[in-house]
Amino acid sequence: MDLELLHFFLTDTCFTISECPDRQRLWQHVVPRMAFTHNFLLRGILSFAALHLAHTQPERRESLWAEASSHYDVGVRLFHIEVLDITPFNCDACFAFSSLLAAHAWPFSHQTSDLFFSTSPSAEQALSTTWASLLRGVHVLFDTAWDWIANGPLGPLLEPLTMDPAIVRKANPELSAKLTGLSQLWDPAPAKYNTAETEALSESLVLIQAACGILNSSTSERPLSAISLALAWPTCIPATFLGLVDRLEPEALIILAHYSLILNQVDKVWFMHGMSRQLLQTISERLGEDWESWIAWPLQELALSELKNHLDESPPHTTFLFP
Repeated sequence: MDLELLHFFLTDTCFTISECPDRQRLWQHVVPRMAFTHNFLLRGILSFAALHLAHTQPERRESLWAEASSHYDVGVRLFHIEVLDITPFNCDACFAFSSLLAAHAWPFSHQTSDLFFSTSPSAEQALSTTWASLLRGVHVLFDTAWDWIANGPLGPLLEPLTMDPAIVRKANPELSAKLTGLSQLWDPAPAKYNTAETEALSESLVLIQAACGILNSSTSERPLSAISLALAWPTCIPATFLGLVDRLEPEALIILAHYSLILNQVDKVWFMHGMSRQLLQTISERLGEDWESWIAWPLQELALSELKNHLDESPPHTTFLFP
């Protein structure tokens, strides 16, 4: 079984980890070579391949999920030991494993978990925050090793979410104006927010504008793909903003609802499929009727996106780019 999973990773799954040919080569050649000297990474590769194979061969789902869980459990135990001492020798392998770890979270939840919220009615659902927190943890964990990774073979995976503001406005002025209009929710600032909180709201909105601008720009101007953008935004937003989300502050939830505009673009990705719908459903339930009009646009875009995907009548596209 392990040989089958490794072969599947090298011939299929590795190409779902990036749309960029250069990055695909990293996952097909460089990362597997690292795995031969770092068993925790090999376990992560086999686990992720098993999940992907189960997606493509649903008749084998039960046995493949068992394989995925077994490799995942062993890999995580070994990884927790490894990260106690990050060195130039193991930092790249740890970074690759933590990237795969974050990618596991949504499919392992059977596509039912919350994505950002820590306030859930059950302990099991509360674990769903691991998707956003794992994405952020990939970066936080390696603060001390950032230079080693950036200058190493996996350096291209660390590209930040940045773009010329002029290109963002030029790409789709109407969309940019709609997003800018959300700032009236906290300008002037409500008395309940301090300066850091209003700045966090503004910064998070600007990052959505940048991501949407990139998605609407020409391919030649795009520094990042749709999937990279979808995974980059949760790592770039201020921690203060996530605190507002945890408090279920309406202004933060409304911004978060517009993150679905980005998630819609990756809904065909096999391990991100359904995220946009789940996020909007959760936010709609927690916002209440008084704020519904502020998320009407994201809800409409979700419906249009799902209709388009249905009409395409194509299986989920298996592409993913980790920032």
